[in-house]
Amino acid sequence: MRKDIIKYLFKEVEYRCQLPTNFFGIGCFFHIIASITDYNLYEDHHTHGAEIAKKILQGFKYDPDKIKLVQKCIRNHRGSVLNSKVTLEKLCVADADSISHFDNVPSFLYLAYVNRKVGIDEGREFVNNKLKRSFEKLSIRSKLLYKIKFEQVMSVLK
Repeated sequence: MRKDIIKYLFKEVEYRCQLPTNFFGIGCFFHIIASITDYNLYEDHHTHGAEIAKKILQGFKYDPDKIKLVQKCIRNHRGSVLNSKVTLEKLCVADADSISHFDNVPSFLYLAYVNRKVGIDEGREFVNNKLKRSFEKLSIRSKLLYKIKFEQVMSVLK
């Protein structure tokens, strides 16, 4: 059953990544499925994504208790939303989300310049601020592991 879910998710994410409403490219995970489905869901993608995940997992007769845990991870992954990240799973999803930002700078530049249609300086400031916030949201251990990468990415944007 696990392989069926993973196979389905790959196809589902691939399909949603090809939608014209996807401004985030193909570097996505299940927790941002709402954002890649429709950019208008971006602000509350953690809430919408939890509901999308629930529907998909119920379709596979996934254990209801595990669905609730998946939903909690999705709802609590955003560092800008003050939710508890007490379980290891929640912490891992939140850190992975922030860490992925350091590898997706082109997506943020695209978001700033193409989608938001801002000028050069405003776009650079938008991306800089996004990456700084992402770094600050990391757990202490992840900050230590990703400090050099963060500094390298930030130096490119200067």
